[in-house]
Amino acid sequence: MIARETRTIHPSLYRPALFAGVPRAILVFEVCTVGALVFGIGFHLLTLALAVFYILVVHPLLVWLHSLDPQIIPLYVRSLSGKDFYPPHGTHRASVLRVRRSIPLVR
Repeated sequence: MIARETRTIHPSLYRPALFAGVPRAILVFEVCTVGALVFGIGFHLLTLALAVFYILVVHPLLVWLHSLDPQIIPLYVRSLSGKDFYPPHGTHRASVLRVRRSIPLVR
């Protein structure tokens, strides 16, 4: 009998790359948001408090959500581009299907 050689796959090949516990795109978004709050809007006490809240509450929330399901954050980001509602019927510009007679006309 031939002994089969098994090799393990290194975890870095199948685990997503995380920065501060979240995917890179989410971390870049968070850093840009905090930077815009502090430096873009104006250096005020309220914007500084919002930035601290964002760092201390929102980031741990995103890390926790990512630990539950790694696909939940990309799913949420994709859902933002969807419509909020869909019309109950087609528009007036939709093409109308031509109805064919089941029995031909005899002349």
